[in-house]
Amino acid sequence: MRKAIYLLVLGTMTIGTIGLFAARAWSQAKPARGFDRLKTLVGTWESASPQGGILTNTIRLVSNGSALEETFQSSEDDQMVTLYTADGDRLALTHYCAAGNQPRMETLAITGDPKEFDFSFTGITNLMNPNSGHMHHLLIQIADQDYFTEQWTWRENGKDRIHTIHFTRRKS
Repeated sequence: MRKAIYLLVLGTMTIGTIGLFAARAWSQAKPARGFDRLKTLVGTWESASPQGGILTNTIRLVSNGSALEETFQSSEDDQMVTLYTADGDRLALTHYCAAGNQPRMETLAITGDPKEFDFSFTGITNLMNPNSGHMHHLLIQIADQDYFTEQWTWRENGKDRIHTIHFTRRKS
């Protein structure tokens, strides 16, 4: 009888352990190809700011490689952070803006080896009213390993203004 109970407990533990590893493997699905391409931007980048200073952009992998954190810093503005994640075969972002709101955007399904990422507005938190200024669109174009461009669209009172930033990788 003791042997039967021992085998029952051992079998239950084995099935539980297998289930745990299967659940972990399922939750760590391979990210979209586009996310892998976006990860090539990890590093420190610089651009001339419109006010004549330097805009520094630091991109790093966070959350066990499941997200990219982009941090903008200039001498003129407060720091802003954008987090990028894979969402199946799409990419999603949340931009933590110096304006105090947090727009969310997403690409369409990404296939192949993209050099361009077109993020469209899907929602926002902490917007004072529908006419308040916020980032509404982002286009990222990767030229090569040392150059990329971000084209941000700022929407306020129903009108769009495009801000284009050309980044060059900082050499150590």
